[in-house]
Amino acid sequence: MRPAHSSFRSPVFLLSLALFIGHQLSQKVLRISVPLADGYLDNLLCMPLLLPGLQLQQRWLFGKRALSAGDIWIATAFVAVVSEWLFPRLSVAFTADAWDVAAYFAGGLGYYFFQKKGWA
Repeated sequence: MRPAHSSFRSPVFLLSLALFIGHQLSQKVLRISVPLADGYLDNLLCMPLLLPGLQLQQRWLFGKRALSAGDIWIATAFVAVVSEWLFPRLSVAFTADAWDVAAYFAGGLGYYFFQKKGWA
């Protein structure tokens, strides 16, 4: 079994983290706008960045080596509902967007497939 912290050293996590940081720096510091990335990249990368934490928790509590498809689906649905339904109802600073929901699920699906290959 891989060490519990290895999820945070996986190629998928590290690539997602590099893309996220690179995009934030280019957008906020360099003021470079790439509309498609500005709108959806953070949502796409959200689950590959969050799921290793869930995987670590599942290893510690239950000895699970990998997240099931159900674990990933439920976690993704939770993030999507909170981000795209609850937050917009609590504050006008948030906007609901069905494409954001699709991006969350695409990221979760990608994580699932990469996990199957041993890359996550």
